[in-house]
Amino acid sequence: MGADTAGLRPGGGGRALALVLALATAPAHAAGSPGQRCASAKIEAAAKTALCLLSLDARTADGRAADPAALQRCRDRLADPDRGAFARADLRGGCATDDDAARVEAQIDDLVSDLAAALAVGIPNACQASKIGAAGKEASCVLRLRAREAAGRDVDPAKLQRCRDRLTGVFAGAEAGGGCATTSDADTVDGRIDAFAGAVVDAEPVLATCATAGCPAPVPCDPTAGPCWLPPLQSRWQYQLEAAQTEAGDCAFPGTGGIDTGIAAAPFVGGGMVSPRVFDIDALVDPICAPGGSNDVDNAAAVAAIHAAGGRAICYLDAGTDEPFRPDHQDYLDFDAACGGCLLGRSVAGFAEERWLDIGDRHGQRTFVLGRVAARLERCRAAAFDAVEFDNVEGYANRTGLPLSQSAQLLFNTALANLAHARGLAVALKNDLEQIPELLPYFDMAVDEQCQEFDECDALAPFVAAGKAVFQVEYRSSGAATCPPANAAGRNATLQTVDLFDVPWTPCQ
Repeated sequence: MGADTAGLRPGGGGRALALVLALATAPAHAAGSPGQRCASAKIEAAAKTALCLLSLDARTADGRAADPAALQRCRDRLADPDRGAFARADLRGGCATDDDAARVEAQIDDLVSDLAAALAVGIPNACQASKIGAAGKEASCVLRLRAREAAGRDVDPAKLQRCRDRLTGVFAGAEAGGGCATTSDADTVDGRIDAFAGAVVDAEPVLATCATAGCPAPVPCDPTAGPCWLPPLQSRWQYQLEAAQTEAGDCAFPGTGGIDTGIAAAPFVGGGMVSPRVFDIDALVDPICAPGGSNDVDNAAAVAAIHAAGGRAICYLDAGTDEPFRPDHQDYLDFDAACGGCLLGRSVAGFAEERWLDIGDRHGQRTFVLGRVAARLERCRAAAFDAVEFDNVEGYANRTGLPLSQSAQLLFNTALANLAHARGLAVALKNDLEQIPELLPYFDMAVDEQCQEFDECDALAPFVAAGKAVFQVEYRSSGAATCPPANAAGRNATLQTVDLFDVPWTPCQ
């Protein structure tokens, strides 16, 4: 994922915060993807819980008294809603699914019951106690290795075999001592443990899909509601999210809300001056250019000027965070207060007042946010924008302090695309590279920050292959590093600075 330019729009601080943003962290998947880390953590927790419960069963089978408190502690380590391993993993974000502790706990309970039946546990028996203890150790051993596998690390098949060999050895030794209630059942128990481990792994996928998340069907763009414009695959673009200013700090280009609609520059490949045909600009006029410093003026004048010159305009909207300088900011605060703090998460890195939104729907958060976005879209349509770009739509891959799952993000992003299409607006997917295979049918184009810098550009190839334009911006990569591969791959790339004023602007072609 590229740098997040949230907070650099009107009132966001501009150049003063650019350095903070320029030092953004490396891609989220540098040490394994969020989905890999979550799946691994949950499988590891299942391993510990299975071992804990079966160890207690072994004590009971050996004639020692059961301890209900110890049994509850085993369960709480996995499923406690506040401190359990699953709750902690969900809160870190990026899980393919969430709220799944009960399902995995039930799988563990089924294993415990199956083994009690298979080993005919009844009257205390030292042999059966040894076997149950060995079964717990094998289940833990196998699941721990599967957790490593989920994290993207190689697992040596010989280690899996050693897990099984230990169980076989314990069973053989126990049976040699005599008095066993069952015999010759090592293979049966091993098979049940293997099936259990497979079920746990299946319950904790690394990637969510629309099939598993339950995404709505794609809504075609409605040409009776708006332009439903689709950019040509090759479309030179400009990304300006802050008003241009004079040396004195006043609004430059006041007639177009600070947007330099006549910008021209020489492209990286050389030749004469060229101009953008597509402008991605904020929905609202920067207060420095608005009458009375208002933060509530539509950018219609800029759109009209862009259209008059034969260009097209993409409406920038923030969907996944709450920006304090937006006119509907108080609505977000009111909802968060009414639901006991269920909506607002951590601040966006570098911008203390801008906060991530919980786009799950446990308390109606997603429904509320989509309602606010729908109202903003109506303003984009009224201002005659041709398309919309939604920012901050990959919260699951960031440190938000919220239990944002991949499934919740898919449901949110597909709903956003459908809202835009219902209003006759084409829609661009911003970043969220990992979910492109699922989201491609919903989005008409892509906007990406810094895929060259983070070596992620190949993930955008499905858009180009589908004939859908990709708009790429690089903040720190050189033209030599960016433009040749972008041009060859059919991406529309520009070299700019992270504050996203009108200049500098160097199109790759």
